[in-house]
Amino acid sequence: MKKTSNRLHSLFAALAALILAAALAVPVFAVEGGFADLYYRMNDSAGVLTEDEDNELEDALEELSVRQSFDVTIATVESLESVDYDSMEAYADDLYDFCQFGYGSDMDGVLLLVSVGDRKWHISTCGYGITAFTDAGIQYLGEQMTPFMADGDYAGAFRTFVQWSDTYIDAARAGHPYDVNNLPREPLSLMYLFLALGIGLVLAWVVVHVMKSQLRSVAFQENAASYVREGSMNLTNSRELFLYRDVHRTERPKESSSSDSGGSSTHTSSSGTTHGGGGGSF
Repeated sequence: MKKTSNRLHSLFAALAALILAAALAVPVFAVEGGFADLYYRMNDSAGVLTEDEDNELEDALEELSVRQSFDVTIATVESLESVDYDSMEAYADDLYDFCQFGYGSDMDGVLLLVSVGDRKWHISTCGYGITAFTDAGIQYLGEQMTPFMADGDYAGAFRTFVQWSDTYIDAARAGHPYDVNNLPREPLSLMYLFLALGIGLVLAWVVVHVMKSQLRSVAFQENAASYVREGSMNLTNSRELFLYRDVHRTERPKESSSSDSGGSSTHTSSSGTTHGGGGGSF
């Protein structure tokens, strides 16, 4: 059973103080082939979850992390000011490193940090997490979570993060990480399917009705000349027209921008560890 919320908040606050006091010069040691130590993966320092929601998410994160051999963690803070930081990226990276999150020697994993007071979120990736969570993939994931957070439903946002993280890891290991040209497609609702079918049938009926109203009954004739009105065609001018030409075009290579290239941008945290990630507001 997880410790009480107040005890966890105190522990998390003490952790933030230790990060500052030690100047983040704490070496990271991961047990070969596993996780570094026993720790909570759901760290709700801001107290936005009920006890039942906290326990539910802790269990979900534990099951996912162990099954995938990939650390998936979530942390909330009241504000960046409360932890004496001014950057979501810096705090997320430092928290990941100090807590020794990650699986194996490469510290494979992902951390979602939410600052409730600042209404900001940031995802920090490490090891294989940099491959599985590309820049474009992180922004897409943010779009799935932020509506919940904007409504104050943090449990819903975190459940979404857990579910999509599982999918992202599977996609990356299948050789197709979610990226610029390979983002998930939303399933088409049956309502839209029936609506499109109904509109199509109505338009078809209107077109057929209009065409039918323009028809005139005529008697069948054996040759086409019978349908030509006498004197209706007078040739008054003739000229030659150039109809065809062969043109060979070579497409100019398009200049690709960094936003179109896909992949993950990386940086180095204060402890010297390579991280990827991205974030936004809600």
